[in-house]
Amino acid sequence: MANNVIVFPTDFSALSLKALSIAQRMASVMDAELHCVYAVEEPHIYATLDMGPVAIPTAEELASSAENRLQNFISEHVQGLSKPAVGKVLVGRPAEEIANYAKEQGAEMIVMTTHGHSGVKHLILGSTTEGVLRMADCPVLSVRAD
Repeated sequence: MANNVIVFPTDFSALSLKALSIAQRMASVMDAELHCVYAVEEPHIYATLDMGPVAIPTAEELASSAENRLQNFISEHVQGLSKPAVGKVLVGRPAEEIANYAKEQGAEMIVMTTHGHSGVKHLILGSTTEGVLRMADCPVLSVRAD
């Protein structure tokens, strides 16, 4: 029998913990592996801003830093599962990377937080959850955090 997988994308915020508790319960009920993922976007360089020399971290540097943070997040917040949680840092556009990762893993479900932004704030910030809902091949449980 193949391993069941629940994918839990996090941004390390306190708000994401609301979805984490649900993801952990789902993993327990389904005897699934919980995969905690964090997506790092490629840094953008805006040459036209004329800001002078600016140190811009590489995607690899960002991913390395995120890897440490993700492992600490898992150690601190994920307990009591029959299978150890898996941590994975993804590099690219978050919604796309999360949906692709879930597909590659044959995930049963993605459980993630939505911040519920609307109007101008939504236009500026966008919605990773909305993108995952559109692109994912598996069910997505969207937990409103606010």
